[in-house]
Amino acid sequence: MMTRFRPLEVVAAAVLFPGAMTIPAHAADPAVPNNVASDLAPDMKPADATTPTTPANDVDDLKVTAQIKVALAGDNSLSPQAHDISVATNQQAVILRGSVTAAEKARINTLAEQYAGARQVIDELLVRDL
Repeated sequence: MMTRFRPLEVVAAAVLFPGAMTIPAHAADPAVPNNVASDLAPDMKPADATTPTTPANDVDDLKVTAQIKVALAGDNSLSPQAHDISVATNQQAVILRGSVTAAEKARINTLAEQYAGARQVIDELLVRDL
């Protein structure tokens, strides 16, 4: 007779019998990387407050996002953290989020402006110290 793995029963057992399952403890808290997740960047409002700051799924918007990400990936002067920034594009704006150095911030904005067209570039990049 073959038995199936039942995750609900495992979770119920872990809740009802906390000593039955142990979770390994970490010796120390993991270090927080310099590149804080882009979702943690503070929400900044564009100058006119009517510009949406969320991405759209329009083909043109996705194309602009892809062009900017390819340009960032091809720029060897940027750090790995700068290559991983979040780029969200909608019909009115390109929103940049992530953690970069001051020099990278200027370079990323320049690259984004090249592909943004008439869209506003909203810079929510956080400058980190080296």
